[in-house]
Amino acid sequence: MAEPAASLAEAVVEALDCGPAVEDECYNKASALRLKGWAIAVIFLASALGVLIPLSGRRLNFLKPEGNPFFIAKVFAAGVILATAFIHMLPTAHDVLGNPCLPEDPWGKFAWAGFIAMLGALATLVMDFAATEFYLSRQKQQQPIEESKVDNLAGSYNVDSVEKQSKAGVSLHDVAYPHIHAQEDEDSMFTHARHVVVAQVFEFGVVAHSIIIGITIGVSNSPCTIEPLFAALTFHQFFEGFALGGCIALARFRNASALFMGFTFAITTSLGIAIGMGISTTYNENSPTALMVIGIFDSISAGILVYMALVDLIAADFLSKRMRSDRKLQIYAFVALFLGCGAMSIIGVWA
Repeated sequence: MAEPAASLAEAVVEALDCGPAVEDECYNKASALRLKGWAIAVIFLASALGVLIPLSGRRLNFLKPEGNPFFIAKVFAAGVILATAFIHMLPTAHDVLGNPCLPEDPWGKFAWAGFIAMLGALATLVMDFAATEFYLSRQKQQQPIEESKVDNLAGSYNVDSVEKQSKAGVSLHDVAYPHIHAQEDEDSMFTHARHVVVAQVFEFGVVAHSIIIGITIGVSNSPCTIEPLFAALTFHQFFEGFALGGCIALARFRNASALFMGFTFAITTSLGIAIGMGISTTYNENSPTALMVIGIFDSISAGILVYMALVDLIAADFLSKRMRSDRKLQIYAFVALFLGCGAMSIIGVWA
């Protein structure tokens, strides 16, 4: 009985058009090319603007990372990222990996999209944990040198040496009581390590999925497909850039490193569009290879974004002491979070 069933499945697949996509009624290569040119420029500018605003906040009081306006905007951006994963990426991955042009065994027999997304989230957890341990270990190795410096100064402490100790970069209070702030220093060390790791892991996640999204636009010759994606990506990339820029600002990277990370994020989607345009003549969106690559990358990216949004952005902010002690900020933050999720979810109706 298995053979007739297998033959029927093969007949169904053969009846499907798994070759290059048929030109639909909206096919217009010239119009699509113009749209893709605009998309490369506009999405790059939106991404760059989003990531640069928080970085500029170092010099603008109302946008400082420690301020409430920045905090609320970052929460809104986290909502956008969460909705992107659940509404845009995970359903797309499910549809792609469930495409009948893929072999029934194994793709049709298991919820691969959800499974791969779960693995992506768990891999991000491992990366997050390992990177944090690495940075803490490196900082602790450097700490004994500083503590030795303070202890030596404390041992030779006298009133006449205050000026010299001040020039050495150690305060009078720390010289007289060198271990009072040990716990505070450890907490500060952990906080800084977390900011650095979150920024770098977040950058990795958004760059990975931005390339795939860009290629999706680049290979399409249908303005009806490109236009809603263009609008959705402009909105999404701006707020994703804002969240990333906020993480970079809190990590206090050197200016050159911060600008490099910002530029890498800003250019990635546009680069993906350019790559898609380059391969559009030979690209077959229904080929098993293309379906597997897009589906797997979308699933992994969804898992990464869900983890980053819930753990490193939303939970980190909502469970902070700052949030618990300010009732008005709590209200604004929850409203911003739901607005961010809602806005990106509504965009999913068209894109």
